[in-house]
Formats: sequence, structure tokens, C-alpha cells
Amino acid sequence: MNSIPLRPAWVEINTQAIENNTRHLKKIVGGATELMAMVKANAYGHGAVEAARAVLRGGADWLGVYSAGEGIELREAGITAPILVLGPTMPEWLQEALWRDLTLVIPSRELLFAFSNALASHPEQVRVHVKIDTGMTRLGLDAATAVDEIVQLARNDKVCVEGILTHLAVADDPHARGMENWGTAFTRRQLEIFARVAEELERAGVPLKYRHATNSPGSLFHLQPLLNLTRSGILLYGLHPSADTPRPENFEPALSFKTRVAMVREVPAGRFVSYGATFETRRPSRVGVLMVGYADGFRRGPKNYGSVLVRGKRAPIIGRVCMDQTMIDVTDIPEAQAGDQVVLLGKQGKEELSAEEIGAQLGTNNYETVTTISARVPRIYV
Repeated sequence: MNSIPLRPAWVEINTQAIENNTRHLKKIVGGATELMAMVKANAYGHGAVEAARAVLRGGADWLGVYSAGEGIELREAGITAPILVLGPTMPEWLQEALWRDLTLVIPSRELLFAFSNALASHPEQVRVHVKIDTGMTRLGLDAATAVDEIVQLARNDKVCVEGILTHLAVADDPHARGMENWGTAFTRRQLEIFARVAEELERAGVPLKYRHATNSPGSLFHLQPLLNLTRSGILLYGLHPSADTPRPENFEPALSFKTRVAMVREVPAGRFVSYGATFETRRPSRVGVLMVGYADGFRRGPKNYGSVLVRGKRAPIIGRVCMDQTMIDVTDIPEAQAGDQVVLLGKQGKEELSAEEIGAQLGTNNYETVTTISARVPRIYV
């Protein structure tokens, strides 16, 4: 077996942190509310299978994925917990998804009828959740007509409408659109619309086992008795849902992104560094070459990570990030040398480069920062 890693950069995942974060969130949402741990997008870059095992050890009741293929990956790893597929499942994928015991979301009127027709020959009753659009304007049945459409679906004796769901657009931003409390009011309106649909379905004779709407920030600030299942992702990985909805105490980031120094070279003043000659040394400098580049998800542009940690100190990135390599200025870290471990995201000594700080530097958020670390970068579970 080859002992040399595919890439000389790696991601370390603290599975105990994910497990503990799950326990903390379970206490916050309370025993009457089940927890669906979102492990879509390779568990936000943390590795879907190992993250799924960690959240289940921490007490998660469900796993949430975007696509049926993501659910099948978990089933093939031996995971038997309930899995909800939140994205569209095309009619030609239905039989395989159902055979794998995946619970499917019906996200549109068109797929509702296609799904109903495809089940005509299915041997068993199938549990589904139906999505309601209450203001996100992405997936979901229109709230104004959803009740009649769901009642019609429920008449199919092969279908059990187990639950309904919606998605909150600004639960993480109470002052969305730059207007005080606009986001809070919009979220309340979404929940009111959702509650009305749920109540009308109950009166129409469609009992619902699950009603779920809240994401991570919603789990902290918008839980209500109507809702008995909550979906969370970013909090379970120890990251802040947003600047306005920070993670509670005791939640711990689980991911670190690392590489090594390939070489350190002495460079005189007036030398250009990397492609495009965009950076010129202004003093005699020590330039470190890192074994990581944009093919690893280490952003090239329009902005890069800004700096990295070497020997517990910040070292600025200089010049353009290359496909497999990056240059840094270690002039002010004279002890830096080839072979040193470098932290691109995470802690080293007393310093930390958080996903939130890097996201702000890149002009994005912490979600994108961690999920765009390339899948070719090995994940190491510690």
C-alpha cells in the first residue's frame, strides 16, 4: 500500500468536537424536538461518512442530505439511521432511492405528480415530506395551493405524507436588507404561513408526524411548539451561523486545514514573486514555498486567504496562489524552515485563523470557506 499521501496538504477533523457540538445542540432544542444533522456537501467539507457517525453518537435522530446519491453513499457505509433527501429526486432515480430506504422530499408540483404516478407499481407504502415555499423562492409548493395538492397526494394509498417542511431565508440576519428587525419580521411571517398550511392539512384529514422549518440559527432563536424536528449543519461543525447569530458557548470548530513548507529561500529586494509579477519584494526577504494551491481549494482570486500560520505566527501570502504551490513571506519568522507544518485554517499556538475571518477576507462566508476545500485533499480524523 502506498504510504505517500495523494496531496501534501490535508484537513484534520476532530470528530469528538462534532459529537460534543451535537450533544450541546440537542440540549438547546429540548427533548420534544428531534434533530436532523445536515451532512450534505460532504458534511460541509468535513467528510460525510465520519461526520454522520459522529453526529449519531452525539444523539442526532436524522441525517439530512441534498441528493439521493449522497444518501446512498451513507447507506453503503453501513449507516442505517433515517436519511432525508432534501433536494429534488428525478423520477428515474426513485426506485433506487426508495430501495435504499431514503425518505424523499417532494419539492415541486411537477415532481409531486410524477412521484405519485411512479409509485403505482411500488410494493410498499412510501413515506415522504413535502416542501412548502413560504418566502425563500427556491424549492417548494406554493403555500396558497399546497394544501389541496398535498391532500390529493395523500389519497394515494402508496404514499404516507409523514411531514412538511419549509426553509427560512433570513433566520441568520435579523436586520436583513439593512433594515432594523426586517429579517426577524420576515422569518415570523414565513413561520406563520407554514403554521397555517400545517393547520389546514390537519383539518383536511392529513395528520403530520413531522413539521420542520428551522436551520442552525432558527434552532437557536425561532423554535416553537408547532415544530418538532429541526435541521442543523453549521453549528454541528462548531462554526458561527452568522455574525448576528454567533454559536453558543461550548461549541468548538472541528476542522483544520494544513500543509508544509517545501523550502525557504533568501530573496533580495526588487525581485518579483509568482505568476503575473504582481508582487515585488521591498526588502531582502525570506520566501517560503508552501505545498498547497488553488487545486486544493486554497483560493487564488479575486482574493486569497491573506495569511497563514507558521511557528505560531502569521505569515502573509505574497504573489498569486499557484495550482499546487503558494509563496509566503517569512522574513519576520527567522526560525521558519523547510518541513514546518503550516496552518491555513485553524489554530497554531496562541494564533487562530478562523473560517469566519477567512470568509470575510475572501468576501464570502464560513460555509463556503470550508465546503470548497477540494475533495482531493485527504481528511484525517483525530
